[in-house]
Amino acid sequence: MKLYEGIASALIDEGCETMFGVMGDGNMTLWAAIGAQGRIDLRSARHEAAAVAMADGYFRATGKTGVATVTYGPGLTQTATSLIASLRNRTPLVLIVGDFARSDTTNIQHFDHAPFVESCGIRYLRASGLPNVAKEMAQAFHWARVRREPVVFGIPVDLLDASLDWGFDYVPASIGAEPPIASAPRDAIDALARRLMQARQAVLIAGLGARQAGAREPIRRLAAQAGCLLATTLKAKGLFSDDAFDLGIVGTYSSRPAEDLMAEADLVVGFGAELGYLTTEGGLLFPDAEVVLIDRVAVPEKLPFLSAEYIAGDACEAARALHEACSALGQAREGARNAQTLARLGQPYPAPALPTDGIDPRELARQLSGLIPADARVVVGVGHYWGFFMMYTALPHGVDALYSYQMGAIGQTLFIGLGAALAEPSRRHIVIDGDGSLLMSLQELETAARYRLPMTVLVWNDLGYGAEVHKLKAKGLDDSLARWSDTTDFAAVARAFGGDGAVVTRLDQFADAMRRSLASDSLFVIDVRVSPSIKTDAYLKLHFGIENQAPSLRKI
Repeated sequence: MKLYEGIASALIDEGCETMFGVMGDGNMTLWAAIGAQGRIDLRSARHEAAAVAMADGYFRATGKTGVATVTYGPGLTQTATSLIASLRNRTPLVLIVGDFARSDTTNIQHFDHAPFVESCGIRYLRASGLPNVAKEMAQAFHWARVRREPVVFGIPVDLLDASLDWGFDYVPASIGAEPPIASAPRDAIDALARRLMQARQAVLIAGLGARQAGAREPIRRLAAQAGCLLATTLKAKGLFSDDAFDLGIVGTYSSRPAEDLMAEADLVVGFGAELGYLTTEGGLLFPDAEVVLIDRVAVPEKLPFLSAEYIAGDACEAARALHEACSALGQAREGARNAQTLARLGQPYPAPALPTDGIDPRELARQLSGLIPADARVVVGVGHYWGFFMMYTALPHGVDALYSYQMGAIGQTLFIGLGAALAEPSRRHIVIDGDGSLLMSLQELETAARYRLPMTVLVWNDLGYGAEVHKLKAKGLDDSLARWSDTTDFAAVARAFGGDGAVVTRLDQFADAMRRSLASDSLFVIDVRVSPSIKTDAYLKLHFGIENQAPSLRKI
């Protein structure tokens, strides 16, 4: 037995069902061994950054450890952005890299892997010798799962190709379930219930932890009992979209009514929500509120811009307990759930004049609200355009949404979407990206077409790097430096790769293009030509000092 055969078998023992990668000199024997076994679904990307981000997307969709493999040297350096993004997402991921042979000192691709990986804040574990490889590989998987972060496991190619006369005795890392967290202390629950029932304007904010815990209905019942308003962080967007007193996302992408109502809050309770800098606008979004955070993390990292109390507990269980405690204190109260609040949430705001240089991106976002199937998964990138989606597209609460903003990097969205789609290849995935971002990842449209994934790629095409265009303009600089001419037809590129697509130049064409894409069983790219002159409300506020005028999202 060769070591590469032993590694392939060990991956099966670790529960690996799908692996992502790009083949090269440093990992081709391992790749061949995995392929020969036929027990792991080996998915090939066209770029190493994509392979790692696909493993990250696979975790986001399934909760299972992501596994990827690339070759040495430039194969590894290509992965840096995706590794850091997965680190910030707290993704358990093992990247297996063929490292240079110990005697290979003249290879033109040679460089020291360890300091490069460690400079990304990620642990690099290099196999030290044949007798130790099994133990070290198990250590890499254990570290990734326990710490919930990526680990790079380097195996020198001379070890990979070495013979194991005694076989490969591998004991997989213990996967195990997370230890159950103790229930929130009863005295803390009772004290918080009294405060909720006395608050003038309390807001319950649900984060990703609340969504994952299934806390939607308990939080809604608590809000109705105690007279609270509802809101979410970005990662839980749409969770309360069918509740009349939903403020939507809070933070940088709050609507104007949500900003005004949050500013008046006297008590904010976060469920499975970090309430970080952007969610709280640096602590200024609800300056007069007392803040309580309920999360599974018993001793969270303190936020320097936010003074908060912490209660360790499961979001769903805590919401149920709070509802019970509030009910014991008396009848349901109106609180902030009143006609005045509804009127403020429904207040219209004057919109800028309609653009003459493309489709109004606000109207595109609004129309998208009614075109997303309830069983779809939406994957949204980062850039100027995503502010329109956040502030003008209403998501049904059942829609699963993933966001690839963790490093603020464009060019990651399609990769994340591919990993999620390969985890559930029969599910419709809608990837929303900017034109500049997609141009950085264009080769992976071929991957989507090759695997015949039912994927809609919606390109928010403003013919430039929209964020830079508007920031240059705000600084009084030449914004033409971030623009390009109208020469790229993304739909034609999709067809060239074996998919299909449509170019949308008028808003009345969009619904039909979406219906065509949803009927397709493979890749379908919709190239929507949006106005490059319309700025998101967030950019108007942050860079031009113009007050946010975005209305709240109404019931779907």
